Amino acid sequence: MVTLSNSLYMLFMGIAPIFYSSISDHWYIRRSVYFFSIIIYTVGSLGGCFAYDIYVLLGMRILQAVGISSAWAIGAGSVADVYDVDERGNALGIYFTGQFAGPLFGPIFGGFLVERWGWQSVFWLLFVIGCLLLLLVFFTMEETYRDEKIWGKSAMVEFEPDQKSENTVVETKMVNPLASLALLRHPFIFICATATGFAFGGMFAIENMLPELYTYQYGFSSSLIGLSFISPGLGEVIGSLISGKLSDIFLNRAMTKRNGIAVPEDRLAWNVWPCAFLLNPLSFFLWGWPVQFGWNVWVSIIMFGVQCFAMVNIFNPVMSYLVDAVSDRGASVTAAANLVRMIWTFALSLIANPMTKAVGAGWVTFFFGMLNLVWALLVLLLKLKPGIRKFSGY
Repeated sequence: MVTLSNSLYMLFMGIAPIFYSSISDHWYIRRSVYFFSIIIYTVGSLGGCFAYDIYVLLGMRILQAVGISSAWAIGAGSVADVYDVDERGNALGIYFTGQFAGPLFGPIFGGFLVERWGWQSVFWLLFVIGCLLLLLVFFTMEETYRDEKIWGKSAMVEFEPDQKSENTVVETKMVNPLASLALLRHPFIFICATATGFAFGGMFAIENMLPELYTYQYGFSSSLIGLSFISPGLGEVIGSLISGKLSDIFLNRAMTKRNGIAVPEDRLAWNVWPCAFLLNPLSFFLWGWPVQFGWNVWVSIIMFGVQCFAMVNIFNPVMSYLVDAVSDRGASVTAAANLVRMIWTFALSLIANPMTKAVGAGWVTFFFGMLNLVWALLVLLLKLKPGIRKFSGY
């Protein structure tokens, strides 16, 4: 049931943003979407405090996912509203750092809270955080939506009107919650969404596998399992900050060579490829087999940190590439990619534990590593063949 709860949470983290992004891009709003979605999250957290039936608890977890997922849907769009293309990589790196800080602090605090006061205490903490977020959004956040029809695309981004094709998405006058999904018909968007889905989904699957394996293989308590997440959390936070800085550095160098003109492929820079082709698959391989064979626990703890570092160095540049390529619909393209990513996360995390019992952790993470390695080749193809993006009119 724990695995099902986590998997459903991630699935609805993918579904709900489709609606948020459509509302945001149609009515040109960000702030109101954040505010009302956080109300949903806060209600779900409070309901979880009093949920003594497993199905009610699952419902409250889904409500939490629906509420908090607005940040995944329109957060990158808010960054694109405020920052120009030559500063956006670092800003997105900081934004993603906030998202990835959860796996660092969540299991640590959660493990100790569960041992000391029971699982309901976690929901009380989340309820308090929800209330604080509501106050922050209401009193400190301003509207950020940037209408490209008024401000125009950045002068530094390559854009040729005659490259627009009949495949280009055209905004409609009516709200269509599923309009974001139409973006997935463009190959470059689907490739990026799936690539981040395999990287992020494999990471989340390990998070689901880890507690049971560490308890059985190494005798870890809840608090020790929480402490073991310091390594992946640090990998994510450090990797996100570094990838954001490097993204802007490489993009500005490319712009200098083109007299101030940038193209989205500049985001797929040199820091992506060692992570995509070496660190990410290798760390998957070296997490599962050591756990299966009972090697020293530090091997798998360190490898999980390496995998998370590699994951964000793939995730951040690829998502920055999408936001730059579809800058006038940043929230929508983020939500569309997020849906694919969360579907893969749901699927991989759901099958991880049954597969582990059937064939062992080593073969499971070997499978995850090979998925990531093969799909990295398609991302490299986007870098080498900008025509794939231009064919879609972006």
